[in-house]
Amino acid sequence: MRRSRPSDRSEDGIRLILLHITVVLFTAQRFFYFCHSVTPEWFVSSVIDTHDLCGFWQHSESFMLEYWYKEKRTLIDFRRGPLGPYFDGFAAYLQVKGYSYRSGTMVLGKCCQFNVFLIERGIQTARELDESLIEPFLDVYLANIQTASATYSPRALARSLLKILFRYLVETGTVKPPKPPRVKKLYDWLLDPYLQYLHDECELMPVTIKRARMQVGSFLAALGRKVSRRRFKILGAEAVEGYLKRHLQDSPENRSALSSSLRRFFHYCAVHQYAGMDFSGLIPPVRNYHHASLPKGMEDSALELMLAAIDQNTPNGARDYALMVLMMAYGLRGVSVAELLLDDLDWQHSRIRIRAQKGGKEVMLPLMDSVGDALVGYLRHRYDKTPFREVFLTTKAPVRPLTSGGISNIVRGYMRKAGVTMAGGGSRTLRHSWAIRALANDSPIKAIADVLGHRYIDTTFIYAKADLKTLREVAMPWPEKG
Repeated sequence: MRRSRPSDRSEDGIRLILLHITVVLFTAQRFFYFCHSVTPEWFVSSVIDTHDLCGFWQHSESFMLEYWYKEKRTLIDFRRGPLGPYFDGFAAYLQVKGYSYRSGTMVLGKCCQFNVFLIERGIQTARELDESLIEPFLDVYLANIQTASATYSPRALARSLLKILFRYLVETGTVKPPKPPRVKKLYDWLLDPYLQYLHDECELMPVTIKRARMQVGSFLAALGRKVSRRRFKILGAEAVEGYLKRHLQDSPENRSALSSSLRRFFHYCAVHQYAGMDFSGLIPPVRNYHHASLPKGMEDSALELMLAAIDQNTPNGARDYALMVLMMAYGLRGVSVAELLLDDLDWQHSRIRIRAQKGGKEVMLPLMDSVGDALVGYLRHRYDKTPFREVFLTTKAPVRPLTSGGISNIVRGYMRKAGVTMAGGGSRTLRHSWAIRALANDSPIKAIADVLGHRYIDTTFIYAKADLKTLREVAMPWPEKG
């Protein structure tokens, strides 16, 4: 059933959240077993639920060129030449990605001109295409076009429109993706075999190898000419120690992770005789103590200011308000919000499923009225002609799911707008705020751990250190003289 939209959600949102926290914590444990959620028809009837979008488009003129153009002469013009068989699918692609009528016809019009250019060049199939044909086309198309504007470039605009076409052709497997030209660097002779070693011998994950490329590569780049094969072999300990000290101080990387990565690299160089000695001992150890840092949360007044700074009457504002209320109400990670699906909202039983993250537990929580109202307000604005099942999408074309990084940036943006200053602010700050607030309301640590999805309760104990009220109660009195 539909939920009525409140007249003034901005005033009541955070207050309703605070009132319902205890209810959530004590009722959450009843919902931890997996339940199949039911999404109401009125939310999903307009959403394309298919993995084979091309097959769907071919059975509906509303997802073909006819959606953008009505003149038969124009349609005939599109459906000839090497790109003719692909324009219907491309037209549907633009629609699903959320392009407006003006933007979509601009893209299609430029691609139609490109198709005429291909016909004149004698190209018969799209499989003969590659992006190298874009510049010759622009030379012909823009031969008599001049502009004195410092900000508008007809060439850059036309190139960007054609890039959308090639992106579609690559995604459908019509053309092969272009290989980016590799820039050779002076230290490739050393870094490449090291990364291969991490893959083959250490069996590290691709994301870890990518991080190692950045960490070790930035250090080797700092060595300059000394990274050549002959000079690196004769590097002394004092020179390396000097470079290491400056690099560890200036690098924005996590110091512990950077030290570990460089230590492994230097040990590899010594074993394979790329260096004269093992420099791994020059890297000082970085001590990390369990539960040494305090989680940082925000006051309730700061949360209210952030919600009040959101204009809920716009598609962006309705989306941002919904995801902010969601994180404030349940202490969710940004990645959990990004991966929330329409199927995770069980409207019939007023429940919401939070999928497992970081080896934690999947949980089923009661859907608060304030959260449900915020979600309904957003879903009225959500773009409906998309195959994505994620709840939170971008509002501008090409429409796609929000990422956890994008959600953190949204939170930081409203923190700045509300005048809330906090180092490292983001979605994690809202999670910490929820946990600290729940402890301050005398909620059991086990219930908090369950709602946060922690597999081990030890992970949750770090928030106990930030609950100053409880710490004051258990603090021993300072001994007096005499």
